[in-house]
Amino acid sequence: MKVARFLLRDGNKVGAEVSPEGLEVFTYTDQKGHQVHALATVKAEKEFLKQIPSKLLPLYLRMEQALARTVGRS
Repeated sequence: MKVARFLLRDGNKVGAEVSPEGLEVFTYTDQKGHQVHALATVKAEKEFLKQIPSKLLPLYLRMEQALARTVGRS
């Protein structure tokens, strides 16, 4: 699978081998001609984040996920 570019709701971009199919995304082409899939809802972002290794995530997101696991949220 090819690496796709995703735009998180906070503005961070993440490249991952995840298909945008089935996720609520708005797809656009950036100035360099690359397709970017903007995650449109909280649900879509959560589903996306479940599919990628945490090492690809920005540090603050990894910290938020660890906190959520610690206090029993998901």
